[in-house]
Amino acid sequence: MPSTETRRRARYVLLVLSLLAVTLITLDARGIGVFDGMRNVASDVVAPVGSAFAWVTTPVRNAWGGMTDYDHLERENARLRGRVAALEGDAMKGANAIEQLKRLRRQMNLGFAESIPSQIARVVSGPSSNFDTFRLEIDKGTDQGVAVGNPVVVRDGLVGRIERASRTRSVVQLLTDPDFRLGVRLASTQTLGVGHGGGDSDHFIVQKIQTGVPVDRGEVVLTSGLENSVMPPDIPIGTVGKVTVDEIPGLRLLLVDYGAKFSELDVVQVLKWQPPR
Repeated sequence: MPSTETRRRARYVLLVLSLLAVTLITLDARGIGVFDGMRNVASDVVAPVGSAFAWVTTPVRNAWGGMTDYDHLERENARLRGRVAALEGDAMKGANAIEQLKRLRRQMNLGFAESIPSQIARVVSGPSSNFDTFRLEIDKGTDQGVAVGNPVVVRDGLVGRIERASRTRSVVQLLTDPDFRLGVRLASTQTLGVGHGGGDSDHFIVQKIQTGVPVDRGEVVLTSGLENSVMPPDIPIGTVGKVTVDEIPGLRLLLVDYGAKFSELDVVQVLKWQPPR
């Protein structure tokens, strides 16, 4: 344990150093020139130590700078990734718009019923239930001049007819419905017949074609357009896929491949034509 004399000497030395420090600070503040040389000498003495300290601490400072820069880079990368995602989204939207425009242009050029005013519409829903599998809904209604009985078509042929219409929506009865019946005509021979939807099958069924009438696979089948018909003339229905024997002697049954691709319906065209009453 330090003696009383040792403690007294330590306090004395501390007091002297404190007074010396105060004196030096006061003289330096008054601009005494001798201190400039002292500071330079001190700087020269401390410089190697400072350089060594800087060299030793450089990796630490670099690491610290790297950590702070890393946070900035992370934020910048996140911003850039978000921008890239937005640009990719814009590109996809642009590609979708171009594709939709192509479809609309194709749909506008039907190649049939060109004298009948029409309304472009988009399919907004398919069959609404398991008990209503031959209906779809479109986004146009009476506000756009759509009316019950109007034929609904695509460039490849007949889709169906308007069954119900509200101001902004309409329900289409599809040609595939077994209850959808209409008169038809064979393009090459102008032979008339009667057809109906094939239900869940892939064919429209045409009846009452006489045995003596030549019918080949690929024969084009059109709406007849006879008086009081539910459809105007010359709308394509499809092409003959198979000829078979009818139940009635002397007649044949035609299985017609639909022209319209019902599983791919997106844009349709409503013909503003109504059957005579």
